[in-house]
Amino acid sequence: MSLDRDLLLPTSLPLVKICGVKTPADLVACAEAGADAVGLVFAPGSPRELDPADVVDLITEMPDALEPIALFVDPANDLVDAWPGAWIQLHGEETPERVTAIAAMTGHRIIKAIPFDVDAVRAWDEHPDVEVLLVDGPSGGGGMRFDHAALAAILPELAKPVVIAGGLDPEIVGDVVRNLEPFGVDVSSGVESTRGVKDHDRIRAFVTAARG
Repeated sequence: MSLDRDLLLPTSLPLVKICGVKTPADLVACAEAGADAVGLVFAPGSPRELDPADVVDLITEMPDALEPIALFVDPANDLVDAWPGAWIQLHGEETPERVTAIAAMTGHRIIKAIPFDVDAVRAWDEHPDVEVLLVDGPSGGGGMRFDHAALAAILPELAKPVVIAGGLDPEIVGDVVRNLEPFGVDVSSGVESTRGVKDHDRIRAFVTAARG
């Protein structure tokens, strides 16, 4: 499987993103499992937050098969502008105007994470600077699911690709993919042995289950 690094488009759906990776060994496990993208977390206080030295190591050792995506929560300009990758994921309370300003300032391509709400999903679907919607549970990275049936009811009306997150794990992701047919799925706590520590066996099981 290969990824079009300009379009974030896998050759086989769904796109699989493993968020909150912290070590080079995590990268190897994701690449060998067949994941498409990894999330690097820059959210203060998160158990998955990276320090600058870790970021340098991870970027240096990033396998070609993986697209690195930086996850920010209401970031300052200097932090987001320093990210050398193409894609960023905004996971905070950013307003539409703030997202436009970040896109104009940095040139990064933007994934907007949204705690599931029908009106919010519809509104962000219309934002010209958001390229992908990541629809999450009420607490990002907290392993909490949302009403998938309610999302399924509006999915055909959405113009942008939708990645589903929130409470996914190897045991349920296959059913989610079959029932909703999303563009992608995203997992963090669902492939961890303890909070913030990735379990490589669960990463492999998640990718296998997602691809059916």
